[in-house]
Amino acid sequence: MTVADHATLDDLWQEMSKGKVIECSLPSKTMHVYGIQMGDGVYIDPRSAILETLLHELAHRRHPKMGERAVTTLAKRLARGMSEQDKRRWWRRYQRTRRKGRPVEVE
Repeated sequence: MTVADHATLDDLWQEMSKGKVIECSLPSKTMHVYGIQMGDGVYIDPRSAILETLLHELAHRRHPKMGERAVTTLAKRLARGMSEQDKRRWWRRYQRTRRKGRPVEVE
């Protein structure tokens, strides 16, 4: 069983309780960046699909050894499996947790 098999919405909900979720522009000259996890911070670009991006970046923080493809697959699977009630609950939690931040240049 891989790490991805053990990751659940509950795991990532607990990860979000750590805070340090910053909503800011993420300009890049080479790619479109929806979100990024750096150190203890999770940076989310508000112009993108926030919920799936949030799950993706929280999974990176929760499971730092998990590869990009596995994290992407996990976030998509979890987002697709969420009920509308789950989505509303996560959105409200995101709104309470996130802070506004200055743009973070991504290379």
